Amino acid sequence: MPNVNQRSSNAQPITLHPALVQRCQATALLGEAVIRYQVSRSSGDRIHLLALASMANALGALTDQDAAVINQTLDRTGDAH
Repeated sequence: MPNVNQRSSNAQPITLHPALVQRCQATALLGEAVIRYQVSRSSGDRIHLLALASMANALGALTDQDAAVINQTLDRTGDAH
């Protein structure tokens, strides 16, 4: 029986496209910032969320859907300030 743990000599390592990695990182950072702001509603976390969203937008990693979620979050919680 062949060893199933052996790799073929022509197997290529799995690499991710840099744009996909950037997009995933932006999603993770923005998601964390949205949740943190929703919980704390502090002005510091609001500024942090706005700064991250601005940076992601400038880098082209912010989708229209991401922007809509961020805007809805800020609109809903904006009255608390």
